[in-house]
Order: sequence, then C-alpha cells, then structure tokens
Amino acid sequence: MKHLIKLFTAGLETTLACPCRCETCGSSAGRPRPSELTTDEWRSVIGDLAALGCQRVTLMGGEPLARDDWPDLAHRSVSEGMDTDLITSGIGVDVETAALASDIGLVSVTVSVDGTREVHDSQRKVPGCFDQALEAIRLFDMAGLRVGVTSQVNRETLPTLEALAPLLQGAGAMGWQVQLTLPVGRAQDRSDLVLDPGLMPEVHAVLRRLVERPGLRPFITDNIGYLTKDDPVLRTPPGAPIRVWLGCFAGLRTIGITSDGGVKGCLALPDSCIDGSVRKEPLARIWSDPDRFAYTRSYDPSCLSGACADCVYAKVCRGGCTATAMTVHGRQGVSTHCLRLHGVK
Repeated sequence: MKHLIKLFTAGLETTLACPCRCETCGSSAGRPRPSELTTDEWRSVIGDLAALGCQRVTLMGGEPLARDDWPDLAHRSVSEGMDTDLITSGIGVDVETAALASDIGLVSVTVSVDGTREVHDSQRKVPGCFDQALEAIRLFDMAGLRVGVTSQVNRETLPTLEALAPLLQGAGAMGWQVQLTLPVGRAQDRSDLVLDPGLMPEVHAVLRRLVERPGLRPFITDNIGYLTKDDPVLRTPPGAPIRVWLGCFAGLRTIGITSDGGVKGCLALPDSCIDGSVRKEPLARIWSDPDRFAYTRSYDPSCLSGACADCVYAKVCRGGCTATAMTVHGRQGVSTHCLRLHGVK
C-alpha cells in the first residue's frame, strides 16, 4: 500500500471461557479455545496495536474477567495510551473487581443485559444472572467508572426493552447500545429467536419511544438501520458527536483478534473472514497488506443485490453491516433487515 490505513479501534477476544451458556452467543463461548494466547502474547499484540496508532481497545470474550491476567492486559493497554474498556456478563464482579478496574484506568465498562430478569436468566442459562448484572453496574458506577449496557434484540427481548430501561438507569448505566441477535454460534439452534425482517418497523417503533423518554436511552449498533431520518438520533451515543451510518469499517478502521490469534476486520465476522494470525506473522504486516480485508478494502458495488442494488444510498451504505450479511445470507451486499426496506424512511 502507498500508505497505511489508519487503525482506530480493536476488539480483543481475550478468551472464550465464560460462566454463561447464552442461547444467543455468536461465538458459542463457554470453554476456552484449545490454544489461547498467553499473557506475553497478548501483551505483544497490545504493543503492536499501539504502534499502529490504535486509539481504543475493548477487552471482550467469552468473559474477559475469566482470565486471571485481565488486569495485566488492561494495564498494558492503558499504559500504551489507548482508551481501554471491557465487556462483561457481570457474574462474579465484586467491590474489589470494580475498584481494580477503576484504578487501572479503564475509560468505561459495559455489562451485557438481555431483557428483564426472566428473559435474561433464561437466555443465559444462569439463574440469578440478571441480578448479578445489575449489581455489577452498581459496583462499577460506585467505583467511579462510566458504565454502559449492551443488549441483544430478539423475539423474547424486544417486548421487555421498555421495562428494562428504568432498571438499567436506576442501577447507574450511562449508555445503552442495542443490536440484533444474529443466526450464528448458538443462535443457529434458536432460529426462532431471530427477528424476521418484517418485524423491523416494530423494532423502530420501540426504539423511537425509548429515545424520547427522559434519562437513559438506547443507541443502535451496526446491524440496525440504515440512513433513515432517525438515524442520527438512534445511532449517536450520549454526549458523542452526531453519527450516521457511513458503511462498514471492518478492516478499514477496526480490527478484531480472536483468543488464539486469528485476525479479522471485526470479531462479529465469521471465521471464514480470518485474514491471518499474530502467531504466524507480525500484526503490522497483516494490517498493511492491501490484499487482506477484501470485503471492505476491495469493495465492489457489483456485490450489491436485492433492494440494496437499487437504493439511493447504496454508495454510502454498501449493503449495511458486513457481518450481518455474511451470517444471514452467506455473502455481503444485501440487507433484508434494513429499516428503509420496511417502510421506515
């Protein structure tokens, strides 16, 4: 390449170990991968990310707190000058854990909460998981951290979102992102949970009501949208500059690294999109190779099909979220869940 594409954010799947067995888990987490990166290997990866100019690192899983060395990895990232956050189920979080996360200097912590108590505990297969998640939010908030929540939207959780909002707010959540459950990982076995495209107007109606409520309101992530008149309102987190959908950034501004060293443009992408391994070659070589991450770097408009091919916003949107297209349709360039496609303008 004539110049190195600027890397902004990295998602690190530090482990697949997890105390939950979520029916909607896209990575089928539970047990660690057979050969996960060691502490030294992760420290090296984090240093390489900093050298590439990465600005933000998210420690995720599985459950990142399942690794005994999570404080070491978090401290390494913070010490390299990168904004560092962590996504957790909240299980096992106590006062000491919250204080340590704050002392290390995490910019925020995100707790996964999918629906109200009955739905959340049922989907995660851990009795009492909902109460532990809310307690974790309270503890992180009391420790002085900004606490966010991420929620999956599916047939069981959608009807609970409006009741969930005040519970999250009362626990101390300051941000709330929502995303669609995709038919990947364990969710392939619960296809009944995945929302039919025809339900997207209902999703929009619920989100519209939620963003109009005082206090905590949700914002959408990459697999909901796109480019409706409400896009700036629904896509912008609290206190952030106005955002609209500008296409998939996987491999353009973002990178994901699996717990055994696989490199993708985004961790939500299927393993067929792995473009290298940090155990086999330097991360900088993978990132700077013009032939990697072809789904975005070598994007071809001819891949668009269906309504996406004829959409007035095709040049900007490029078929929506690449990971959603690949998991739902097996290829990029098509979105059957686009809000515009279902009458939301």
